[in-house]
Amino acid sequence: DGFGLPYRGKQQPVSEARLSGSTVPVPVRLPVAPHMVLLRHISIALTAAVAALGSALFLALNYFYKRRVWSPQAEYRSITEEEEEREKRQVLVLGLDGAGKSSMLQGLNPGEAVTKRSRCRPTRGFNFMSLEAPACQLDFLEIGGGEDLRRYWLDYLRRTHILVYVVDSSDRSRLPLAKAELHRLLSVEPQLPVVVLGNKQDKANAVSVSELHDALSLDAVADDRKLFLLAAQLDSEEAKRRSCQGLDTVHDLLLQLV
Repeated sequence: DGFGLPYRGKQQPVSEARLSGSTVPVPVRLPVAPHMVLLRHISIALTAAVAALGSALFLALNYFYKRRVWSPQAEYRSITEEEEEREKRQVLVLGLDGAGKSSMLQGLNPGEAVTKRSRCRPTRGFNFMSLEAPACQLDFLEIGGGEDLRRYWLDYLRRTHILVYVVDSSDRSRLPLAKAELHRLLSVEPQLPVVVLGNKQDKANAVSVSELHDALSLDAVADDRKLFLLAAQLDSEEAKRRSCQGLDTVHDLLLQLV
């Protein structure tokens, strides 16, 4: 009955042709529309472009992260240290026991109650207070002035920005000890700004500011640092107005130093 030509692939429609009385199937190719060819070329081009862009982006990110060692802990620590360095300043308040350190802190705090100030007791350990200023936050750390606590002073001195040293100007017998402790502190930090506060100037036996300057030998420690000597006193009338005489000057001076 004749023979058929072998054909592999997708089945195509066939037509019949007569050859020597035999019927031979001949494949017939259907025409493809021009717009379909154009769409196929556009699809191939877009796929290649997306692949190239993805490869370039991957290489760029890989190169960036190879040059940068990052960890959440390091990022958090750097941000925290930057904020602390920019916004917070520590003021260390030291002085012998009974000099009036706690009274000074309470006088600087405008929100402190007068009745609480009148019951101010000697600090047995540490006392902390923060004040918000326009440019920064002042963190005041007071350490008690007893003999058992003075050995810890140097541990905190290295982390402070300003030292406020309070002296009882009416206790003449302890001025040599106050001087010795002050010079011991300043010998460790030769450039640390210092505000010496001669407290209790309202007492009858208090030394004057000039006498206190000489008694503490401030000239010997004032070469390479900013050093200020101020007088202060706390009386009942000033306490009623929630203010310490001389502490407004201390507050303004601290803001200038930081």
